Amino acid sequence: MPPNLTHSTSVTVVSTQSGTLVIYPASAAVVAGTQQVFEAQISGVPDTDLLSYSVDGVSGGNSTVGTITSQGLYTAPSADGTHTITVTDNTNGKTAVSYATVFSFVWVDFGSRGANANPVPAGMFGAQYLESMHDAADLALMQAGGITQGRTYAQIPAVFQTSTPNWAPIDATIKRITANGGVKVMLEMYQMPTWLQASTYCGVYSIPSDLNAWGSIGAQYVKHMDTTFPGVVTDYEIWNEPDNSALCVPAGDNQMTDYMNMYKAMATQMKAQAQADGTTIRVGGPVTAGLQSAWVTAMLNDPTISQNIDFISYHNYFVGTPGLSATWDTYNGTPSIYQVTQDINGPANVYDYAGSLTAAGKQPQGKNLPIYVSEYNLDWLFAKNCCSDDFTYGPLWNALYLTDLLDAPFGYPGAPNSMSRLIYYASAGQPYLCLVGEIDANMDCAYPAGSTPQPYPQYFAYQLIESPNYLGLQSGGYMAAAMNPPRMYNGLVVSAFFNSSLDAIVLINPSKYTYNNMTVYISNPGYTAPQGTLYQIVGGQSIQTSTVSVQSVGGTNYTTTVNIGPYSVQAIALH
Repeated sequence: MPPNLTHSTSVTVVSTQSGTLVIYPASAAVVAGTQQVFEAQISGVPDTDLLSYSVDGVSGGNSTVGTITSQGLYTAPSADGTHTITVTDNTNGKTAVSYATVFSFVWVDFGSRGANANPVPAGMFGAQYLESMHDAADLALMQAGGITQGRTYAQIPAVFQTSTPNWAPIDATIKRITANGGVKVMLEMYQMPTWLQASTYCGVYSIPSDLNAWGSIGAQYVKHMDTTFPGVVTDYEIWNEPDNSALCVPAGDNQMTDYMNMYKAMATQMKAQAQADGTTIRVGGPVTAGLQSAWVTAMLNDPTISQNIDFISYHNYFVGTPGLSATWDTYNGTPSIYQVTQDINGPANVYDYAGSLTAAGKQPQGKNLPIYVSEYNLDWLFAKNCCSDDFTYGPLWNALYLTDLLDAPFGYPGAPNSMSRLIYYASAGQPYLCLVGEIDANMDCAYPAGSTPQPYPQYFAYQLIESPNYLGLQSGGYMAAAMNPPRMYNGLVVSAFFNSSLDAIVLINPSKYTYNNMTVYISNPGYTAPQGTLYQIVGGQSIQTSTVSVQSVGGTNYTTTVNIGPYSVQAIALH
């Protein structure tokens, strides 16, 4: 080759990623002087292009607004405030923004314990399959965790083997659920008896061949329950997940239309029977796998259904494959459990959307139509994952789920009141989905005959918030008038409520960071000299109780100080 020969060319660098650029989290509550990671993502995957971050338009930031590195590590300033985080993908020129609300203390205003626009109904919490409890002692363990609602199948094919009912199967189930008293029952009016199936190839998932006969079954259930178990069966859901293969319709039929016809036929007869009995029941649906807006809108605008519906309900699960391999708070090829729980598709946002759908309906209750999540858990595959039954993340995920829904009206001013019913799936005996079972190396929720169940880690989140031995929300109450920091997509979570016995402040730290000596300001607690008790979930195995000092800072304002460890759930009770 001849010496000094040169060649030149041009290279254009093109991003291999396509989609919408966002920053995760979309907002974060950040303690003053501490750090928070913001991550640029394209379609849920970390953006690997060359990135530039700025705070309030300042590249890299400064001591007034905080600083952020090229890797998205934000260090908050010492002063409170809200700041805009901007990322620029230097390869494709796209930008995205997020927000950091910096705070140096927690503040809650109880409004002098006055009734307000955000009530929490009594009997809000329940679980599926309480009848699976071996005996009254096992059922008592569930009740000690604040579970006073049991959701179960109505067992229609067994009861109506012929057109003349044999009530023994369902009666036995209800007796087991209510053995100790104090538990109400929600019945799933689900599955078709053989003699009423329109399509034999569909089996129990068939639509009825006679809508009037189908409706009559519902009315007979109401009459029997009102007579045999007065005041026990309060809620009836018509069918279960009719938007999937759980409702089999003939070729060419519209699944939603067939379901609505089934709902009309049964709900009208059930409501008429309750009126004849002089009782009050609640009938609802559509019980879909996830919130299906088209179904809710169609039902609430139907002239018959809208006048015969007492709640809407949907199911809420978060991960399947590949989410089973996810970790709590880091990306490992799939979004983290923390992200999918508190991002824009998290429980609070879905609930807020459900509220907007009910507000647009023609039902007499208007926007106050109750909303039920009648099944929820982390994964829908009944498989092992990082967090469901973990001693650290089990209480954390479940406490986050509950408080996100309780706090929804604060994060979204247009949201309806607090959730009316939450049914955990399941009480025991389902693979990896339970509240109690055998504690062993597998942590698989096994609950064999003859075993003595123990609380699984997630149990303690419900016991803390619901049980009368702790915060007692199972008896109902009201959300606090105001709190800070507000609900964000990431960071410290604060929830606060009061009931007839106490004022409660729940503090959840889903992050790896530690916040020592966090000041909590309390305004208008309704007590002239409040005493404080601190409850902490310890290792997913118990709730530790201690005394916390509450000091007056003038007028009806008080203060206390707590240490908030990583991945922790704790609460302050004032009484």
